[in-house]
Amino acid sequence: MAYFEHRGDQFHPLPFSQSQWSPDSINGQALAGLAAHAVESAWAEPGYRSAKFVLDIFRQPTYAPLQTEITPVREGRSIRIADVLVRQGERIVARASMVAIRPSRDPSGTRWQPAGDSMTFTDSLAAQLPKPGVLWGSDEHPDRWSSSMPEHQNTGRKRLWFDQPQVITDLENTPFVRAAMVGELTNTLTSWSDRGIGFINHDVTILLARLPISPVVGIEADNHISSDGIATGSATMWDTQGRFGISMVGSVAHTAGSLDSASRPEQWTETGRAYQPIFDSAQ
Repeated sequence: MAYFEHRGDQFHPLPFSQSQWSPDSINGQALAGLAAHAVESAWAEPGYRSAKFVLDIFRQPTYAPLQTEITPVREGRSIRIADVLVRQGERIVARASMVAIRPSRDPSGTRWQPAGDSMTFTDSLAAQLPKPGVLWGSDEHPDRWSSSMPEHQNTGRKRLWFDQPQVITDLENTPFVRAAMVGELTNTLTSWSDRGIGFINHDVTILLARLPISPVVGIEADNHISSDGIATGSATMWDTQGRFGISMVGSVAHTAGSLDSASRPEQWTETGRAYQPIFDSAQ
């Protein structure tokens, strides 16, 4: 199962890439995975480790083929940077950048870190996780975890484990691509209330201390702040060995109101036009 099929210079969306916001558009995880794949494929270099990925989404891509265009920015002895544009025909739908750093060693000293491993991936969770698919978690769920997303539409802290589809058919996801895709889910977890997901993210920034080791990756909401229809959220990314990075999103209130995880887009109620995001969906 994959998000895209690669034909010539185009990436054709497959059904799994359809967005919850609209079946006529491509979801954020697919877009992030494609951008990460494109920039890493063109700019990865032995001896460097991908440490930062930033995705700016200009408009929600329609369910149509995408193209990518790479621009090198810096090639230094300790840091490499490249940008990628994601297009649909003549229209740019997103841009992304990757920063790769030459590893060295940690400085001496003891630094504060959160205590405990709240996202330990147990054998029991592994047995419940769909393949591919998502295992949802929240503090207010009686069992904490389940494969049913609607069961976690509550006011509690959200988290998930993700066995990801391939970005491109017949091509295994790299650790960097896995990190980019799970990080894009930050908005889903941090903006999700007991009434649904009312914000749609226009960007994501992923900062990596290391690359994920396991194919299964997870993410846990850490913070959400909103005012006047503008929001930001942060989360910690996990693999089966522990924390490996931090992700952050900026988002805006969505015109069609909250995405109720138990409903379809045609069931959403329209809110006041004052909540129209500047970020255009498909105009």
